[in-house]
Amino acid sequence: MKLTFTHFFSLLVLILFSSCASSPNIETDQDIIYDLSSYRSFQIENPSKEEGASQISLNPILYQRIERAIRSNLQNKGLKESSESDLIVRFYLATDREIDRSQSFNNYNRRGFYSDLDQRYHRVDKDSFSIRFHDSQSEEVVWYAFSRFNRSNTPQDQAEVNELINKALNSFKN
Repeated sequence: MKLTFTHFFSLLVLILFSSCASSPNIETDQDIIYDLSSYRSFQIENPSKEEGASQISLNPILYQRIERAIRSNLQNKGLKESSESDLIVRFYLATDREIDRSQSFNNYNRRGFYSDLDQRYHRVDKDSFSIRFHDSQSEEVVWYAFSRFNRSNTPQDQAEVNELINKALNSFKN
């Protein structure tokens, strides 16, 4: 009996820890009018990097890592990179600065009265990316991926970026 309880408890702890692991949610969509299996080549167009205040905190090396990861993933799917391509791949990075408010509900002043005046505001930087595959003839978007995550969870090295892009492009079936 003790052995089964130990197994049950271990499984419960494993489920609890795995639910705490944060992995960015990636949304994808495709236009079913286009047959993704008909595409054989791609070309990556470099995104325009704005020099605005909202973009100043974006890591320019992240652009390079994402481009490498997209290229590698598509080549692994059997597509060839070509200047006369079937698909044009465009990706975008953005950052949003938000203000989160937290409030403590356990505050009592000296007279014992509840006070809700303890509010804290902190800045949260959220990064997002989108990848868009365009048909080279019609310029229409045939496949799309989007993800948004806290700056603290932003991929930091090429392996992490590869993992994120692989997860995003997993639903792209050619």
